Formats: sequence, C-alpha cells, structure tokens
Amino acid sequence: MRSIPRGEITVPNILTTIRIFAASAAVIIARMEGYAAFAAAILIGASILDYFDGWYARRFNQKTSLGAHLDPFADKILIAAGFMILCNTLQWWWFNVFVAVILAREAAITLYRMVIRRRYGRFLPAGRFGKIKTAIQYLVVDAMLFHIYIFPGRVPSGKWIIFAGMAAAVFITIDSGFRYMLPACTDGKKRSIVERLLRGLSGTRVREA
Repeated sequence: MRSIPRGEITVPNILTTIRIFAASAAVIIARMEGYAAFAAAILIGASILDYFDGWYARRFNQKTSLGAHLDPFADKILIAAGFMILCNTLQWWWFNVFVAVILAREAAITLYRMVIRRRYGRFLPAGRFGKIKTAIQYLVVDAMLFHIYIFPGRVPSGKWIIFAGMAAAVFITIDSGFRYMLPACTDGKKRSIVERLLRGLSGTRVREA
C-alpha cells in the first residue's frame, strides 16, 4: 500500500478525513433507538467543517493534490449519509426518487472524472458552479435534518416545503452535471445550461464555473 506523502498530511486534509468518518458514524448512530438527533447534529457539524477546511487551505496555503480529490469525495459521502437517514424516516416514494437521481448523478460524474484521469492523466476539479451545487445540497439536507430531528423534531406538516427544496437540489445537481457533458462554448469553456442562459441574457462572459 502506497504511503501518503508527508506534505499531503495537512490540517484541511485531516478535517476532511474526519468528515468522512463522521458521516459513516452518523449512519450507524441513526439506527440506534433515540439517537437520531445526535446523528443529525454530527452530519450538520461535519458539513460546517467543509467551510473551515477550505478556508484554512486557502488562508495558510495548504492546498494539496490529495485535498482536491478528498474534499469532493467527503462532500458526496456526507450528502449521501444525510439523504439515507432522511429516506429511512420519511419513506415517501417521490422523495426516494429525488434522492436516487441526485446520488446517481454524483456517482456518474465521479466515475467520469476517474476515467478522464486514468485515460488522459487530467484531473477535473470542482468548479464554482459545482461548489454552488454542493452548497445547495448541504442547505437542503441540513435544514431537513435540523427540522425533523432536532427542532422542532418533527416532519413538516406541508410536504410541499420539502418537495420544493428537493426539486431545487435535483435541478441544480443535474444542470451542474451537464457542464461536463455538453460541448464547449465558442470561447472554449465548458458551461452548464443555466450558465449558458445567464451568459446569453447578460450579454457578457460568465466566469468559468
């Protein structure tokens, strides 16, 4: 087994690793009677750590190749863990379908990145639009985890609130995936459908996402 270079062992990477273990622990804890709120709190706290490990890496110049791979992986694990816990509680067919679409997109793009790296030796980092997508996913998942398990600790009486949040998350998730699959724009840059629309409406160049 290849050892991790000493330069890759940084505070941000340690925090990212903690997030991955926290997600795994939360899924196990959520299955214990009466500990769902604790599991939700772990996931919410781990998602907040995502901001701090990124900030620390930029502030103290500790961006690494390992971190570029590990951070999006941790995001996907955390989001998947949150959705798994919610699916188990809500057991709504349409919610499960939304979750399946989100997770399928994440798996497909992860596989696509692996193929590109293996075949062309090129790493496709998460762009600005991808980070916005992740932030929206975290917002939706954390809001539901907090409301359902922590305060007030119940499923909202109006399902349309959850439906709207999930629909927005699915839309931005799918659209951000189009960025990798659609042909490049005339300036050679890859953009999603929303980015192309914004670029056309503004009449100016949208910064690379």
